[in-house]
Amino acid sequence: MGQHTTSSERIDELPVLIYWLKQMRVDVIIDKVLGAPHGNWDGLSYGEVALVFIAHMVMRCTHFPSPVEAWAAQQLTSLSQALGKPVRAHDCTDDRLAVVLSKLGRVGEEELRPGDTIEAELGQHVIRAYALPTETARIDLTTVAVHHQPADEEGLMRFGYSKDHRPDLRQFKALLGTLDPVGLPLATATLSGEQSDDPQYLPAWERLVATIGRSDFLLVGDCKLASLANRARIHHGGGCYLTPLPLTGQTPAELQAWVLNPPQPPHAIRLPGQALDDPPVGQGFEVAVPCRWQDPDTHTEVTWTERRLVVQSATHAQAQRASLQARLGKAQAALRALTTKPARDRVSLVTRAQAILTQYRVTDYLGVSVRERVTCRTTYVGRGRPGPQRPAVSRAIPTWTLTGHRRPAALAVAERLAGWRVYVTNTPPQRLSVAGAVNCYRQQWQPEHGFQRLKGGLLALTPLFLRDADRIRGLLVLLGIALRVLTLTEFVARRDLAATGDTLPGLYAGNPKRTTAQPTAERLLSAFTPITLYRHDTGTATWYEVTPLSPLQRRILRALGIPESVYAPPSAQLIHSG
Repeated sequence: MGQHTTSSERIDELPVLIYWLKQMRVDVIIDKVLGAPHGNWDGLSYGEVALVFIAHMVMRCTHFPSPVEAWAAQQLTSLSQALGKPVRAHDCTDDRLAVVLSKLGRVGEEELRPGDTIEAELGQHVIRAYALPTETARIDLTTVAVHHQPADEEGLMRFGYSKDHRPDLRQFKALLGTLDPVGLPLATATLSGEQSDDPQYLPAWERLVATIGRSDFLLVGDCKLASLANRARIHHGGGCYLTPLPLTGQTPAELQAWVLNPPQPPHAIRLPGQALDDPPVGQGFEVAVPCRWQDPDTHTEVTWTERRLVVQSATHAQAQRASLQARLGKAQAALRALTTKPARDRVSLVTRAQAILTQYRVTDYLGVSVRERVTCRTTYVGRGRPGPQRPAVSRAIPTWTLTGHRRPAALAVAERLAGWRVYVTNTPPQRLSVAGAVNCYRQQWQPEHGFQRLKGGLLALTPLFLRDADRIRGLLVLLGIALRVLTLTEFVARRDLAATGDTLPGLYAGNPKRTTAQPTAERLLSAFTPITLYRHDTGTATWYEVTPLSPLQRRILRALGIPESVYAPPSAQLIHSG
């Protein structure tokens, strides 16, 4: 009788991730776009290697290619079961991963980028397969600071305005175009770090139009979207937009005129589901403004009527007023400390006072009065004791003191303007009311949540050790696909729970009775830990078994539409050795 040995593999959420990726047809689409590998490439295809790499990134919270081969060597049976074909550790070497990244991030002079084509086909398939709503999309950009010191000053890593507050480091920019209601990515882009945000919105919108298949969806973005050229081109292309106007140019004067002399009485703004007896979140009104823009290249003129939504947020107004009062108090305290001793240099005193006003941003609300005081000082000429016959000289010595005083008129205007902002849209009122626009823009956290996952969450992009620009772009393509898996998991699970009225317990460590109808993908995936695949070998026969699924795990699989068979043992029958 042979010796009985048992080995094991921790599979956890691996079958769920591979199933999702295959249902999204990630491997099929990548293989279609990249083509067949060269003749010396055997084993897994480009798309299947990408599937393994994405699963490793999500499960191990790292995008480093070097550990993937060792990890795959410990998961060969479960990977083979999930992919439906034999997997070798050699299929996942860092050299092969580098080849896949380079091909995904390749930039041709005339051809469409492979990553863009993959994202377009993937987005079209996911929208059809999961019946996703396509009424609202969002675009946002962020910067990713790196410690690279590239020799090529014209490459991807450049110095620029840092949203990470690291102007001393080189950076590149990442763009994310998402689909409501859960921020599902439809388009990503990797840009050099010195570029401004404004010109990136229109190409991203065009990619969203190609993916969604129509242009009349509502595009939401921050004030970088609000350039007149962007708004005109989107309107001319049949699209709709919603964006706040930056407080530059004529906008502050127009805002002040509208708020101080509103063309119509402001009405209260309440969010959906808010009770009538609850205080409104703000107030607002709208103004119709004609717009005109001429294309500098084709000289085509675009004219349209734009809705300016003048809105005040009650919370933001309260915060702005409190901030102004706090800054005024600090500035006045600093001015008093400045004149503890009378100054003998008027210019220096005034310069330091103006620096204080600028530091606390109260130049318009705090005035400074400088007062001169002249004292006479008598000194005796020569040596010796003073006496009535001793010659003396008197000198006038000026000194200056200052006091800060508040400007009531300017402060009254600031009080009235607190919390007001101008949003612009070409969407008709029947489709988007003022309250609807406020509620829509409050969901702008969706792409920000995606950036949070990419920059410091489950899919942390930093630290980044890749140097090649093509590989970095390819990595962003795969990370974008991984982000799609997370957001799609959330959307499908929440939609199923809302349809059935169920809630999920047991997702919160230390509080097993707490339930939720809005689970995050991170908690859903962590619920499959630990699940183990066991291999039993007697020398004459081999069989497998998997840790039984818990009721919570079965309910999650049902909510996601994943069959429990993904956790079935590789073979239900004894496997006799030759």
